Amino acid sequence: MSLTLSIDGRKVAAEAGRSLLDVARESGAEIPSLCHHPLIRSYGACRLCLVEVTRRGRTHVTTSCNYEVQDGIEVATDTSLLRDHRRMVLAFLLGLAPDARAVQGLARAYGVEEPLFAPRELSPMREGCILCGLCARVCGEVVGASALTLSGRGDRRALEAPFAEPLSGSCIGCGACAAVCPTGAVEMESAAVARLRERWGEVRPCRYALMGLSPGAVCPNDYLCATCEVDQRFVEACRPDHPVFAARGLARPFGSEG
Repeated sequence: MSLTLSIDGRKVAAEAGRSLLDVARESGAEIPSLCHHPLIRSYGACRLCLVEVTRRGRTHVTTSCNYEVQDGIEVATDTSLLRDHRRMVLAFLLGLAPDARAVQGLARAYGVEEPLFAPRELSPMREGCILCGLCARVCGEVVGASALTLSGRGDRRALEAPFAEPLSGSCIGCGACAAVCPTGAVEMESAAVARLRERWGEVRPCRYALMGLSPGAVCPNDYLCATCEVDQRFVEACRPDHPVFAARGLARPFGSEG
């Protein structure tokens, strides 16, 4: 069903059920976000995509990534109130991930120079992490491995394997978490290779066997997948629709060439 809404004073047609963030961006609005990915269900973690929505004469501020478009609403994407909110969020994120280029770039764009709090010593898994949860959600919702989860609250919030179990027991080394991370905090390849080599003996199952794509296949290349012809065959021809490839930005529609 098609509906009509107003975005920054322009009438826009959209299909019911779509994300307001996606519709607004397609209409030309520039709304920042660090936790949105089209493959993953949105839940407004980073708080940067805030917009003002007026419905039946009442205006409220809401995250746009997980707000479904509605007929007749009026949306403002760049007001002084929204800019103040975004500056506050970016000052907070600078304290979490001061060296993350994505955070630095948005902070400069909004004139934020100082973090809200002094950057802290973080564990290696937290370095550069803004706790957006994209890595955990792509692992659970898209890949189906559920090797990562967000645990704890406040300054004890952290990424770890479910129930604090060793990550090596559930990680299949697909790389989807690194592909969707907005700050580059997840450096998947070297860690995954080390875990896979340690986990298996002389007969090592291929990563694609662990993903359920090539049952029984054995790794002939010491998990150096980027230089393996098996990996190239899967990427180029065999299963271009699989969520792992989509998360890596390599998916293409069936029937497309090359």
